[in-house]
Amino acid sequence: MKLVRAKQDLDHHVWKLIKLHSLQEKKILVALSGGTDSVALLRVLSKVHKKDLLGACYFHHGEDSNQEYRKEAQVFCEKICKKLGIAFYPLKSSILAKSEAEYRELRYEALDRLMKEEKFNLLATGHHRDDLLETRLLRLVRGTGAQGLQAMHVLKDGIFRPFLDVTKKELKKYLREEKWRVLEDPTNASLDPLRNWIREEWLKVLDRRARGASAALARSLETIALEIENRPWGDLLSQNEAYKTQGLSRGFYLTLSPFEQKRLLAQYLFALGKRDFSQSHLEEIQKRLDKSQKVITFKVGGCHWEVNAEQVKVQS
Repeated sequence: MKLVRAKQDLDHHVWKLIKLHSLQEKKILVALSGGTDSVALLRVLSKVHKKDLLGACYFHHGEDSNQEYRKEAQVFCEKICKKLGIAFYPLKSSILAKSEAEYRELRYEALDRLMKEEKFNLLATGHHRDDLLETRLLRLVRGTGAQGLQAMHVLKDGIFRPFLDVTKKELKKYLREEKWRVLEDPTNASLDPLRNWIREEWLKVLDRRARGASAALARSLETIALEIENRPWGDLLSQNEAYKTQGLSRGFYLTLSPFEQKRLLAQYLFALGKRDFSQSHLEEIQKRLDKSQKVITFKVGGCHWEVNAEQVKVQS
C-alpha cells in the first residue's frame, strides 16, 4: 500500500472489504475516541456505508487525572457524529482501571452490552498496520508462541478492522485531505511504555538503518502468521468444542506433548480474550496441572483457574 494513496483510494479500499465480507446490510458500531484512527474510520464509513446502519460510541474511562481530556473528547466526538448525521452513544465507566489491559477489558465489555441493546451486528475499530506490527513484536518479546503472531483479523468474532494494511501515516494524510482535525489522548504514550518504545524508538531506528525495514518486517510477520493459521495441526482448541462453557478437557490435555499442552493453553486464553500472558505463565500453569491432586485452584497470568478430574477452566 503506497503512501501516495489518494483519499478516494482509502474509501474504495474499505468499500471493497465491506462488499467482500457481505456487510452492506450490517449495523456497525464504531469505537470512537477522537484520535486519528477512529476519526478516519468513522469518516470513511460515513461515505461507503448506509448512515442509518452506523453508530459511534465514546467510552469515558472515569474521573481520574485525565478526566478533563475525556470530557473534551466526548464533546468532540458528539460534534463529529452530529456533523455526519450518525447516532452517538456516550458511555462512562464507574470503575477506574489500573492498567492498559483493564482499560481495554472495561471498554469492550461496555461496547458489547451496547451492541446487544441497540442490535448492532459488528464493532468497527481503527486498528492499523502499525498497531498490528507493534502487537506482534510485543508478543514475541513476551514469548506467547506462534499463535501470538495471528493477533488481529479484518473480520473476526464480530469485530471489523478495515485498516490492518493501512499505515498511521496514510490515515493522517487522509484526514488532512478531508480537512478533519482530531483530538489525541495525551496519556496514550504512557499506558504501555514498552509499546511506546517500540513505536517511537526501535522501529524508527530500524528504518534509519535500513529504509523500509519496518514495512518489510510487517509483511514477513503477516506471511508467517498466515502460514501458521493454515496448517492443519494448528488448532488444538477445535478438539475442545465446549471450552467456552466447560473449559478444556483434562483428559485430552494429558494426552498431549508438553509443547502441544502449552499451545492448547495459549489458544484457550486467546479464545477467551486474554492477551497479557507470557511463555513463563504457560509453563507455570503446566507445572500446576502436572500435580496429581484432582481438584486445584490457582491464579496465574491474571486468570483464576479451577481444575477438577475432568476440566481445566478459567473463571471469568
